[in-house]
Amino acid sequence: MTPEEVYTVARLVPAGRVVAYGDIAALFEANPRQVGRFLSGCGDPTVPWWRVTNAAGRLPAQLLPEAASRWRAEGTPSRADGSGVLMARARADLPELADAAEALLGPLPGVTGR
Repeated sequence: MTPEEVYTVARLVPAGRVVAYGDIAALFEANPRQVGRFLSGCGDPTVPWWRVTNAAGRLPAQLLPEAASRWRAEGTPSRADGSGVLMARARADLPELADAAEALLGPLPGVTGR
């Protein structure tokens, strides 16, 4: 898993939806922390980092104001207190995401035949 592969998958997450670091990591059979590290070091404005959260739908406190603004603009189902998204309602369709990722990146080790 490379940073560019992570950025490619993040770009595939539809507006108004999110995935967890672990969802992306699972595609590559990698560690979710690595996904977080790649995204935290990304300076590319085309990568929608706010669409990738922890499993609870939260991001680090310093990112919340901007992320919450973007979630509102995209209509992402969010917590009333602005502390994150509602993962049960906001999570992207993971099989669809996996198919789209493989279409761009080729076979991924964490995706089994469906």
